[in-house]
Amino acid sequence: MKHYFKQLFEYDRWANQVLLDKFEHQFPQNERIYEVFSHMISAQRIWLDRVMGLPQSTAVWAELLPHEMQTDMVSCNRDWLGFIDDLQETDFNNTVHYTNSAGDTFDTKLVDIMTHVINHGTHHRGGLMVQMKEEGFVLSPLDFIVYVRR
Repeated sequence: MKHYFKQLFEYDRWANQVLLDKFEHQFPQNERIYEVFSHMISAQRIWLDRVMGLPQSTAVWAELLPHEMQTDMVSCNRDWLGFIDDLQETDFNNTVHYTNSAGDTFDTKLVDIMTHVINHGTHHRGGLMVQMKEEGFVLSPLDFIVYVRR
């Protein structure tokens, strides 16, 4: 399971980087594109804080500039991969107790949280791609199968 999640988080980083690289050549007109991309990065950090039992270190909807998104994305991905490296196979079924941003408490298996983090990024990238294509961005497919074939 460790290899599987490492691959998913590496895929997530690759897909985010492909989109982020587009901002170097074309500036989105719709501010929501930056907002959602920032949220994707912030949410990953928030979930990592939760599974590590740390206080939330960023806002759910942090407003980041592209260079800050890049820095945070690389840092958060490195930290997730390090976290995964330190896990034992049995740890994936551990229950994580956490409080969400609304103040509600939950107990969720680590494997389910990690699956959510990856799906959350995929979900938002899909929406971002629609918005970016509407602005004339030329985008390549970001499907997982494209990643593993390269």
